[in-house]
Amino acid sequence: MPRSTAATRPTMAQADVVVRLAGALCVQRGTPMLQAYVRSELIAAQSDVDMYDPVTKTGYQRATVRARMRAAAAYYEKGGRMPNPLLINIREEDFERVHVEITDGDRRGYTRAIGEAGNWIGSGYIEFKPDVRLWIYDGQHREGGIESLLERQALAGDFPVPVSLTLGLDTASEMKEFYEVNTNAVSVKTDLAWQLLTKMAEDDPDLQDLLAANDKDWITRGNAVLRALEKLDGPWSGRFQEANERKRKGDGKTMPMPQFIRSLKPVLDMPLLKRADADTIANIINAYWIGVSKVLPEPFEQDPGDFVIQKGQGTVALHRVLPQVIEVIRSHGGRLGDPEPYAEVMKNLPTLSGEAIGSDGETVTRTGAEFWRVGSVASGFSGDAGRRRLGLLIQSKIPTPSDTITL
Repeated sequence: MPRSTAATRPTMAQADVVVRLAGALCVQRGTPMLQAYVRSELIAAQSDVDMYDPVTKTGYQRATVRARMRAAAAYYEKGGRMPNPLLINIREEDFERVHVEITDGDRRGYTRAIGEAGNWIGSGYIEFKPDVRLWIYDGQHREGGIESLLERQALAGDFPVPVSLTLGLDTASEMKEFYEVNTNAVSVKTDLAWQLLTKMAEDDPDLQDLLAANDKDWITRGNAVLRALEKLDGPWSGRFQEANERKRKGDGKTMPMPQFIRSLKPVLDMPLLKRADADTIANIINAYWIGVSKVLPEPFEQDPGDFVIQKGQGTVALHRVLPQVIEVIRSHGGRLGDPEPYAEVMKNLPTLSGEAIGSDGETVTRTGAEFWRVGSVASGFSGDAGRRRLGLLIQSKIPTPSDTITL
């Protein structure tokens, strides 16, 4: 079924106009294809998306996600470009209405390649009427963003949209192409993607504003804090696993970068630190962890891989607690870059205890460093809910800011 009705979409100026698209032509295993650039107004007027209808059981594409369309629109409105093409098909039933003109290449070779399921490369153009549908099977959210900008007159209709057209696939073959594109595509790993995003934001104030407006600037801020933290002499020196870096036994790496950056979000969201620079925040975090290592030294003096305090469970939980710790220290007039106040606030951390299964299969109580050993109590606080519970246990061992208020 179409994504939108003709009444809500831009229309071509004249119904009898002939659309011409010029570019690189080829035949790939018997299917003619065209690589070209198209005016955005034409794409908005003639494209459709064959969305799955649960009532009629027709169509095959997922429903559009408005948030993704808005994100695309915001990107293009801010001056973003579209180098990667929309994948579009002119279906088999319309192919006979498409005129293909070869301007560079052998016409007989083109025809022979189609008939023999062969290959051919050349250039030329195609012509068709405005009522020929352009079925998008990859890129519907980008096209939706462009269309919404045209409707608001926030984008010129001559904005060039790159397209890769297959000519004459039937619906089943089009569906197969959609499946292959969406099943076999591999996203950029989060750690590498966030590094790239940080580098781009450093040189692009508009991107920084866009990330802040969408509450995503914690990613770039967190990445900057991590980079500042790894330069400091402290518990996190040499502990971060870089993008494309394989984990090796005994290398001391305890945390993938994205997981650590995510764990920082409660700290970065503190009003006190919203405008603080990365070096300041890194020094606060470093002092905090040095303070923790003073009251619970064993996991930091022994092999850190044998404990979870600097892995997902411990790091996420302890960073959930840090805003409370900071407020307690401030209420006492302590310095946030000094490890001693953190050690004082966290002095009861070693009293955390819980039940675990011993080597003989019996239930035993684990406390102190043993609470944090891999396979012991803290290892059981998995997932976001588990880490939230672990954070609450830690909070129960430290003062609350209200305890220090004098009325």
